[in-house]
This record gives sequence, C-alpha cells and structure tokens, in this order.
Amino acid sequence: MDSTMYNAATRGNVGDANFLLADHLKNDEENGYQVTPKGNTVLHVAALYGHSHFVGEALKITPTLLCCQNKKNETALHIAANEGHTEVVRVLLARIEDHNTKEKLMRMTDASGDTALHKAVRSQHLDVVKLLVKEDSEFEYPPNHAKETPLYLAAESGFHDALINILESCKKPTYAAGPSNRTPLHAAVIQEHKDCIRSLWRWNKPLCEEPDLWGWNSLHYAVKLGMEDVVSDMLAWKKSLVYLPAGSENDWTTAILIAASEGDVNMIKKLLNHCPDCHDMLNSNSQNALHVSVLNNQDEVVRFLLDSDKCDSLVDEPDSDGNTPLHLLAASGNHVPELINHPRAKKMSFNKENQTPLDIALSCKATTKKEKLVEDLGSTGQFGKRDFEVKRKYEYMPIPNDEMGTGVKMQLREDDHDKAKKADQTVIESIMKIAQIHIVVATLIMTVTFAAGITLPGGFESDPDSHNQGMAILTRKTAFRAFVVSDAISFTCSAVAIFIYFLMADLSIDPQSKEILDKLFDMAYIFQCLSLFAVVIAFATGMFATLSHSLGLAITVCFIGCLSILLYLLVFIYLARKM
Repeated sequence: MDSTMYNAATRGNVGDANFLLADHLKNDEENGYQVTPKGNTVLHVAALYGHSHFVGEALKITPTLLCCQNKKNETALHIAANEGHTEVVRVLLARIEDHNTKEKLMRMTDASGDTALHKAVRSQHLDVVKLLVKEDSEFEYPPNHAKETPLYLAAESGFHDALINILESCKKPTYAAGPSNRTPLHAAVIQEHKDCIRSLWRWNKPLCEEPDLWGWNSLHYAVKLGMEDVVSDMLAWKKSLVYLPAGSENDWTTAILIAASEGDVNMIKKLLNHCPDCHDMLNSNSQNALHVSVLNNQDEVVRFLLDSDKCDSLVDEPDSDGNTPLHLLAASGNHVPELINHPRAKKMSFNKENQTPLDIALSCKATTKKEKLVEDLGSTGQFGKRDFEVKRKYEYMPIPNDEMGTGVKMQLREDDHDKAKKADQTVIESIMKIAQIHIVVATLIMTVTFAAGITLPGGFESDPDSHNQGMAILTRKTAFRAFVVSDAISFTCSAVAIFIYFLMADLSIDPQSKEILDKLFDMAYIFQCLSLFAVVIAFATGMFATLSHSLGLAITVCFIGCLSILLYLLVFIYLARKM
C-alpha cells in the first residue's frame, strides 16, 4: 500500500494541502485496490485505528470497499468489532441502505468461521454486541469452525451482559453443541460463572440434560465442582437427572458417585435430600458410593455413609470383581476403623480370586498404616482359608499372651524371609559401594593433613645457639595457630571417618544390620564433610601466615581458597531444592 494512503488511514486524515482522499481512492479503483501484506484495504486500516469519519468518507467515494476481505477473510466490520470501535461499526452499517446487503455483511465469516458478533463477544465489547444483535436479530448465528456460537463464547468467558443481550434480542439464538459437544450451559458450569448459569437455566432448562462428548451433562459437572445451589435448582426441576449416567456405555458413573470421589459430603447430603434412594446407585464396575470413596481415600465420606442406617447395605456389597469396600480398603493400605469394625464387615467375605481383605492387606506393599490394618482385620477373624495358593504363602502360629486377644498372628514363611533378606543385602551392597569411594577421599585428606603437620609452613628454627632450635618459626602468629588447629581437626575427622568405614565393612556381612549401616554411613559422612571444611580453612590460614608480609596477596589467596566453602553450600542448597 502507498505510504501516503496508509499514513492517512492510520491518522484518519481525509484531506489537507498535500493529500486528498478522493483522488487517491479513484486511482485505487482504476488500478486495483492497494493492500497491506495482510491483505488489508485502506478501509480495514481505518477500522483498525477507529477512525469512523475516515471510514464514512471512504465509503462515500468507494462503497465496494465495504465487503472486501483480507487474507484472513475479515471485512472491515470484523476488525472494528474485534477492536471494540462502536462508532466505526455504526458507520459501516449505516452506509448500507439495502437490508439484504447489510445482512450479508453481518453474516460474512472469516477464515475461522467467525462473524463480527463472534469477534465482539470474544473481545468482550458489549456496545458492539448490542449494536450487531439489534441490527440482525433474525440471524441464528451458527457456530464457527471450532463449533463456538456467540452464545457459547459468552457463557464460557462469563460475559453475562452479552449473554443476556443475545438471549433477549435474538429471536432464535443458536445453542447447538459446541466444542466437545458441550452446550453453553456446560461451558458456564465448568467455568463456574453462576450468573450465566442462572440466565441459561431460566432460558432453557432442558439444556442440563444434554450430554457432552464424554457423556457428562451439566448436573454431573456441577456435582463435581461442588456447586450446591445449581444442583438444587436442577433437581428441583427434574429429580430424575440424578439417575442419568455420566460416561460411555462401558465406563460410566453417577452423580452421587462423583460426589463421593470428590469427598464432598455436603453434596452427597444434598443429593440424598432430593433423592434418598440414589445411594444405591452403582457404576459400570458395580461399585457403590462406599467403594468409590474408599478407592479415592475419602475417609470423611466413608464415615458419613457408615453413620447412615440407609447405607448399611453398601458395606458388604461386592463389585464386579467380588470386592467389598473392605477389600478395596485393604488394597489401598489405608486404615479406617469405622469400616473395619462395622458389624456387616466382620463376616467372612471372599472376592472372585478367593481372597479375604486380610489376604489382600498382607500381599500389598508396606505402608505406614499396614501393620495396624492387618491387626484390626485379624481381630475380626477374616483369615483366608479357602484357596491353597493364597494360604500357603503364610504360616499361622498361635502366640501366647497376645495383646489383641485374637490368639493368632500372621508370620511370613521362609521364602518371603529370603526375599526380604535379598532386598536388604542389595541395599547394603549399594551403601558399601559408596563407602569405598568415600574412604579413598578420607584417606587422601588424612595423608595430606599429616604431611602438612610434619612440614609446617615457614619452616623451623635452625640456629644452633637459639633455645628454640627445631621449633616452628611462625608459632606466635595467629594465622599459623589457626592453621595448626584446623589441620588437626581435619586429620582427626578423617581418621574417625576411616574407622567408621572399617566398622561398616565388618557389619556388612549380616543382612540384618542395614539400619545400623545407614546410621554409621550418615555419621561418617558428617565427619568427612567437617574434614573437608577444616582442610580448606587450614589451607587459607597457612597461606596467610606465610604471605603476611604482602597483605594484599595474602588476603586474595585466602579469599580464593575460602570460595570452596561457599561452593559447598551452594551445592547443598541446590540438592536440597531438587530433593
């Protein structure tokens, strides 16, 4: 585009001593319209910068510019609506006398399938929305290529004023399935825009029954997000909504199970108040609310359900694999005494693999609560006695004076002991491999500090006539004394670390000594770190003592030497953050 024309459009200049818009536009019309690299005509540029007077004058001279599209198929109306230039939009629409042409312009879509109203709603320009809806209230405004209608965009973004305007002014606003087959009510609920939810709800209540691509309706999402008021309104309108499944044909759940998985006791109470029998509902795996709450470790929900007499039947109800909630509790390693001690949970129950809850608890990985869980399950008498393949893994031995009063305790057989021993031995071998590297470092430090102690910096008094013959020359200097002390500390800490590693080598023969080896390794590690710090201080103070005649050089060398301590600390801090 010619620079004179482009600058005039950006500034809104329709004419001055050096420029006349009419002349340039007539030349443009004869030679083909000039455009920018994006395909924008002078009308697009003026609309972008909000120059309504320039737009009006340009259309007087060249009306055909009105429907010109850039490389994104956008008209000047698209750009003005997107930027929120209400006066430009008003001028663009006012210049069209033919109603059909006006409708054509307003209904034109860009490369993404957006109309000007889509642009205005997405950019949240309310005045432009009102103007466009008023000018073409008959249009249904279908979805763009992303399946978004203006109504859907308003609901999803929480643009309540625009949503109200569309609902009240458009005679047939489109609420067709949007992205992921979701309605505007889905979008408002998921984004928790309560004003939009209420308006859409009053406008079209059956929207809450529509499922999305995953088979979830608006009620399901409201339950998941804990929106009690919305759920109450929906169930007050139609109680049967609570019985609609959420999910696909082979994998589905229900509203009360969603609330149970989220641990929302208040939502469960709300659902039960409206539909008391919904506690009996099952998912595609034949699991009830108690199963689901146990699976998700929602202990509060478990206790709430157990406190209700109406939910007693849930306790011993098996799922599709024959597992009761107590079986699932045992598999999780969690410990909920209210469920374990429930009267209906104390009877012998086997799943389809002929396992009792205790069988499952003993076979699952160790947790902090496993021991207590096994003891409590054992106190109910729920031992696996049906399947030999299960029972043979354990040996039952009577224990006299058992504190639990059960008279029995489970002990692992020899094969399980062997597995435990092998695991411990593997850990011990790993510790000793690391210790081998550490002992080399400790030995090296011990050797260096021993040599430094024998050959002290500054040398010894060699004058045979002096009574200090053979004594260190720098003994009286503070830096030298600090060197001697830190060197001795480093030597001692290294010697102690080496001694601990010797002890570890002797103890590593016994697999049961893993815990002792861990503690000894930590102790040796601390002594070795102290030795490293002390040897750095010994180096710095020793250099300072011998270079004190040149103070600047002495301080520089000490500073450089002590930088290693700072680097130690930085490494420790970095590792602490990563771990």
